Amino acid sequence: MMKDGSIVFPGEKVATAEEVMAGEGTYEEDGIIRASVIGKLKIDRKALKAIVQPLTSMPLLLKKGDTVICEVKQIGDAMVIVRILHVAGIKRQIAGEKDGAIHISNVSQEFVEDLSKKFRIGDIVRAKIIKAEPAIQLSTKGREFGVIKAFCTNCRNALIRKTNTLECPVCGRKEERKVTDDYGMGELDKVIKNGDKNKKGE
Repeated sequence: MMKDGSIVFPGEKVATAEEVMAGEGTYEEDGIIRASVIGKLKIDRKALKAIVQPLTSMPLLLKKGDTVICEVKQIGDAMVIVRILHVAGIKRQIAGEKDGAIHISNVSQEFVEDLSKKFRIGDIVRAKIIKAEPAIQLSTKGREFGVIKAFCTNCRNALIRKTNTLECPVCGRKEERKVTDDYGMGELDKVIKNGDKNKKGE
């Protein structure tokens, strides 16, 4: 069971069904209790429930230049569809459209041929909004943007960084992603300023 008060991501394991039941902000999957929202974990010892309290409250309109935290929903040949979970530095609920797209040309400074080698469904991504209307378009170009938390496609445990690859500490599976330079640190409120956009790198 994860420590009470921990910041958790959607899909992340917080406990087992043998320890507690799934409460608000969580769900059970094959005997594992996982977070369904990004937020703070609370273990209700009396009711024996795991609860995730969302980090956001009041609605917020998304705008060009915002740094956002997203969850990958769908991967196509030329585009990744994500659900925007949180705006970095502003703990408020998002108003309006919450889905956005990352076109293959906006993934990296380098040429990308296969999007499935850069993102997988359920990954948590830090991205920048490059267009807010009529549809939200995002970019992960630059070392500070990309996957900040990835889950093993075999057993769904969080992957850890090993030099240039990601590895599952449970089953040993190695996977590739377009990761941020601070992958695994979980910096939800890291705001990338406009001056950072000139950084070179993947």
